[in-house]
Amino acid sequence: GASAFTPIAHPSKRIHRIIPDMLRSALLVLACAAGASAFTPSLAPAFAPAAAPAVSGQRPSLAAKPAVPLLLRPSFNDVQTTADGSAIALDAVKGIGFPELNGTSMRIGICHSRWNQEVVTKLRDGAKSSLKDAGIEEESIVEFEVPGSWELPLAARYMALTQKVDAIICIGVLIKGETDHYDMIKDAATHAIMNLGVETGMPIICGIMGCHNMEQVEARATGDNNHGVWWGKTAVEMATLRKVQMGKAPSGTAGTETKKKI
Repeated sequence: GASAFTPIAHPSKRIHRIIPDMLRSALLVLACAAGASAFTPSLAPAFAPAAAPAVSGQRPSLAAKPAVPLLLRPSFNDVQTTADGSAIALDAVKGIGFPELNGTSMRIGICHSRWNQEVVTKLRDGAKSSLKDAGIEEESIVEFEVPGSWELPLAARYMALTQKVDAIICIGVLIKGETDHYDMIKDAATHAIMNLGVETGMPIICGIMGCHNMEQVEARATGDNNHGVWWGKTAVEMATLRKVQMGKAPSGTAGTETKKKI
């Protein structure tokens, strides 16, 4: 019944109508590309390099501009501006500076793992050396040892609940392998450490080091680049800040940005 009122077109007729539409669409795309090159010659090579004519009559070059050297935490005197206005790094020094620290009345906790124990021990020793430099006695350093980095946040929570330490340093080393296990532990453990500090109000220093090979770990666990030294100093500075804000230490002590309580 429907065919009596709406006759179905022959397939060949539908094809004859479709082909011109496709050609018109293709021509429209080419026209737009050519128009873009005429009005915005600087943008045309990026969007239509084959269709956009170059100013010199040659095909435009897609070579990127020379990259500006990346600055990796340089000190204030390690940056020089060249004649063209770009910045270069001169013997950039990694690390962070600390004010004079006094932790004579503090107790600091260290939670460290046995996984990759050799380099973890170097990092722990670096942290303990900086704590002692700040005036903290050996008996005022409390240590928990756990199997791996996964257990560090829970061990730190047990230590924080005692309220007998002023800051806690979590130290562990993870080296990336062939599976996703590295990422699972690294992400979960570091997030838990951050949340623990926010929830308890106690400084929890994240000393979980994630590297791709043992050479990277060794470079960050030995000599002047021992990250454990920085973690120890950070613990003292943050513990000082907490004491000042809680009214347990005089204002103006190292680790405070202001001379009054917030």
